[in-house]
Amino acid sequence: MYLYINKPSHLIQYLVNYAKQVSHIKELYEISNPTTMKKDKLNIDSFTNMEGKNYRRSEMLEKEEIGTYFSKKGYEVIELQQIWRHVHGKLKKDNKIFFLKMASTPDIGERTQNETLWNNQIGSLIEKTGVDYFDVPHIYETGEYEGKFYYLSTHHDGAMLASKNPPSVGNLEEWIDKIIKSNLFFLSLQRQDLNFRRDQDSISSQDKWDEFFQRVQSWYEEVKEHQLQEIFDEVKNLRSTFEPGVNHGDFVPWHMIQEGEKFILIDGEHASIQSPRYYDVCYFYHRLYTSAQNPDLAKIYLGKFRNQLSEEEKNKFDLSIRPILATRIIGGFWDAKTDGQEDVAFHNKLREDFLKNNLF
Repeated sequence: MYLYINKPSHLIQYLVNYAKQVSHIKELYEISNPTTMKKDKLNIDSFTNMEGKNYRRSEMLEKEEIGTYFSKKGYEVIELQQIWRHVHGKLKKDNKIFFLKMASTPDIGERTQNETLWNNQIGSLIEKTGVDYFDVPHIYETGEYEGKFYYLSTHHDGAMLASKNPPSVGNLEEWIDKIIKSNLFFLSLQRQDLNFRRDQDSISSQDKWDEFFQRVQSWYEEVKEHQLQEIFDEVKNLRSTFEPGVNHGDFVPWHMIQEGEKFILIDGEHASIQSPRYYDVCYFYHRLYTSAQNPDLAKIYLGKFRNQLSEEEKNKFDLSIRPILATRIIGGFWDAKTDGQEDVAFHNKLREDFLKNNLF
């Protein structure tokens, strides 16, 4: 095979893309190989909710038996690998390629069901409104294998818009406007028109707030050495500023797949109509700032987003953003500590920017 490149800049871009692909393949191998599979360093028990369910504790599944199951259903199994809480697969049937996602436990399966509801309902609204700047995977089949929920969806081969391991934003800035348009799309939706599995439990809104606050407080108690008292005080304001909204729940650029002129938003396991309005915006900002290690682009994103709001919406946003972002700052320090990360320079920088109100 010969590679024809007529400009040095093209060669550089080719080598950069190739290096990213090699890194991605290595990462997938390490987290899907049972002998090197990444272990969850966090305290799993701390994720057990008031109903006794744990959406983080995973189990190893027998991939060979799963492959046999789908072969009997008429699928050609091209690839199967367990990536932490789920088995991911690439299947083929009637000349069409499908993506398989199977939960490793019944509890995790509830989150996977939530993802299918998100994809179905948001996908329907995207089609109805003619949105062309982003999409979600189309669900073709759902079912259970030995009590483990799974779905089959469209398979998307494109590259993620950014990565956190290693931190790289590539040409993400070129996608910021479309990402903001997707944020505005979610803000425009009527909550009563959507119904997600995550919001169907019996816990009241008050109980959910109490559970969430207690969790953030427990994080704070473990990372007090980072001088977060003022940040934690801000979290308390969320009770008075809270307004529910439609959120994906894990809105990050490494859950966005480039496909032509639009991106595919995946992994809607944490979607909710009861989480705080602007949660996705704050989450994206925090992760872009700390995990992708790019404060400048995070500030560009947040500033551009705010500029797109009406004056009335800006007032809501200005009132809500600090308490929501405060929860993410504390959670970020806690994640870093429990994950054994010694370098928290970007978390410290964000803390200082937050206290100086230098977020844009």
